[in-house]
Amino acid sequence: MLARTIQRFSAVAQRGYAAAAAAPVKNANPEELRLTFASPDTAVFSNAVVKQVDVPTLAGMVGVLANHVPTIGVLKPGVVAVTTNEGTVQRLFVSSGTLSVNIDGSCQVLAEEVLKIEDIDESAARAELESAQKASGEGSEVARAEAQIRAEVAEALIKAATNQQ
Repeated sequence: MLARTIQRFSAVAQRGYAAAAAAPVKNANPEELRLTFASPDTAVFSNAVVKQVDVPTLAGMVGVLANHVPTIGVLKPGVVAVTTNEGTVQRLFVSSGTLSVNIDGSCQVLAEEVLKIEDIDESAARAELESAQKASGEGSEVARAEAQIRAEVAEALIKAATNQQ
């Protein structure tokens, strides 16, 4: 019994350990807003210098500029607008996720799903909204809650596709 336990622990001792995390990169210019905007399958911006980011959160729309106070937020379905230093605005739909503005001046928008506004199928979103609204009054409490979430996302998709706020 003791020999078996010693064998197991010696196998554990042979495992490798993770390397120490790299030192955090300090923002070279605190007057810059560095944006990382990504989803699990897409990196839209990776530590890019931008002028402004407008993000839909549960607390309302949050506009982030350089030197913004550190913030954490939860994204709600809607449109994230990124204004580049050249003045162009890129608008992308997000389903949900998180926002963090860090003390070093960097900003991360991490979304579950990101979709270009022009790729939204308005008729499919309207069909999903109708289906979700029907389902929101039926079934278990969990099924009704899931239907309400589907309806909220579908409504936000329709607003984004029709350029409504």
